[in-house]
Amino acid sequence: MERKNEKGTIKINDHIFARIVGEAISRTGGKAFPASEKGKLLTGIGGSMPGVGELADNLVVCEEQDGSIFLEWYIIMSFGASIHRATKLMLDYAEKELKSMFPGQPGRAVVRIVGVKSRLIAVRDLEVERKWN
Repeated sequence: MERKNEKGTIKINDHIFARIVGEAISRTGGKAFPASEKGKLLTGIGGSMPGVGELADNLVVCEEQDGSIFLEWYIIMSFGASIHRATKLMLDYAEKELKSMFPGQPGRAVVRIVGVKSRLIAVRDLEVERKWN
């Protein structure tokens, strides 16, 4: 993704967005875990948060035709966790960061819940979306 201003062109790669997503997920306090689109749990060494490269490979970021920013990522929720509370924490953080990166530009962030984790991972297909102007 590129941004042009009077000083030149700035290129923003997916790793920047992956850092935002990683921090957003970590704000849930272990209630949400990064996942692939197909519901595979993404983990780093020792079960920690995966690196930004793996996160970047499993998110969707683009500029839509109307000029708004679109960011989508996938998670697996912990069994018994409040989906409303966890997704609100993630989307609040993502919205704040994206608004600071792209001031005055509309945007949309989507969290897709692809599973619920207890002993095993049960497949789910829920979407929580946040739009701003």
